[in-house]
Amino acid sequence: MTLSNIRKSIKARLPLSLQFLIEVLSYWKKLCRYNASINTDRDITKMQYAILRENHIIEKGMSMQNPRRGFGQAKVSKLLEHLRLYNQSYGSMNHDFLIYPLATIKAYISYQQQNGVDIDKISTGFTQLCQEASIDVTKAQIPAGIELTTASALQEQASKDFQSLLYSRHSIRYFKNITPSKELIEKALLLASRTPSACNRQAWHTHIYFGDDAHKMLRMQSGCNGFCDDIHCCIVVTADMKGFLGHEPFQCYIDGGLYAQNLINALHFIGLGTIPLSCGFQNSHLLEIQRKFNIDDNEVMIVIIGTGIMYDEMKIAVSTRRPISSTNTYH
Repeated sequence: MTLSNIRKSIKARLPLSLQFLIEVLSYWKKLCRYNASINTDRDITKMQYAILRENHIIEKGMSMQNPRRGFGQAKVSKLLEHLRLYNQSYGSMNHDFLIYPLATIKAYISYQQQNGVDIDKISTGFTQLCQEASIDVTKAQIPAGIELTTASALQEQASKDFQSLLYSRHSIRYFKNITPSKELIEKALLLASRTPSACNRQAWHTHIYFGDDAHKMLRMQSGCNGFCDDIHCCIVVTADMKGFLGHEPFQCYIDGGLYAQNLINALHFIGLGTIPLSCGFQNSHLLEIQRKFNIDDNEVMIVIIGTGIMYDEMKIAVSTRRPISSTNTYH
């Protein structure tokens, strides 16, 4: 390339490079202000999100196939401390928020007592907090903890109508040691291909791993410790950065996220169980996963979907949803 061509190339790319730098700095500024790791307990919304995450860890533990006896006591004690701090700081602003995590702890206490585990300290702390917050969890009509279900019930609901499909999908954390066929998976991929995308670019991609490769991928994901080997197939959804222009630096995550949700619903519709696993890691960890599992650098990882053949009977986390009044604003 001649010096003249180099100058032209730099001149052409400089405005776009500056635009990308502005986007990076703008996002950095928002991260420093709004990320939940910063001043978590000084913001009621951040604190609520943190508590919901801690609460789900307890539900997740109870929904595993063979949880360790007496599991989670340190995490439940930490959650109780966090709830006590929330009640002291924000109980007067949103008192009802406490009901769901307290109901989960109540379910946890019952679960452990049924298995003959001594958790008197947690039970006492739970009772004291309920008294401090003036909450009678026995009267709260909020489901929490886990429930039992069957593969046939979920599959029947999924095949009825769209509402039944949405209400019957749950994260499944253990599957039969049977690899789902490529033909079955491709039925779901074909359904998910109907996902809308910006200007119909369809810049999504899937990478599918079975057996030991799936187990290794899930261990690197690290959010499914304790049940990695119970998931025998996983699908990594990515989005191709090459499909998007300078004015849409984040569109790949939007299109990829839309596709991932449709694929999860499609897998449920055809009778497979699913569990979406986060790819919200630091860039260095994502690059390590991509290098190890042959995912091109131009693809951004959206989500890892564990999927497989469901057992006849299963435990699932209830995962009660927030009221839409707290997630919607009419303008």
